[in-house]
Amino acid sequence: MTGPASVALDKLAIRETIEDYLNFLDAKDWDSIASCFSDDAKSWYNLEPQVLEGGRGVADWLRRRISQYGSTDHALSNLHIVVAGDLATCDSRLTASLLYPGNEGSPRIAVRAIWYRDKLRRSADRWVIHERRHEPQWQYDVQSQLLHL
Repeated sequence: MTGPASVALDKLAIRETIEDYLNFLDAKDWDSIASCFSDDAKSWYNLEPQVLEGGRGVADWLRRRISQYGSTDHALSNLHIVVAGDLATCDSRLTASLLYPGNEGSPRIAVRAIWYRDKLRRSADRWVIHERRHEPQWQYDVQSQLLHL
């Protein structure tokens, strides 16, 4: 199938890859996070110079960072997807809410706005990320209404 219907289906499948990644992140499912990326993917998180190699590099890096938090919630908002054959770009926006232990056992929540700038490619029956730039935009921190973690 070609034409507008095909592009619409590709965009839906690309959105599914991004949503899968975020759901796996909140579930702390590291192997499934890795599956959202190509083996040769290159990713940069938090504007750091370190290049994360492949999906396993991303998953291992996230495991080290996310383990300090209790529950997390990554809420996806705007996506702008451009498909060009078997390649695509996707700029997405999300808000991440991260519960963590504060001082003296008083739980806190960090809320962050993040932009993902992704390049994806078709791989068999799905789309995978082969380049990602994770760009934090702003953050605030509040005391949680929970009494404990």
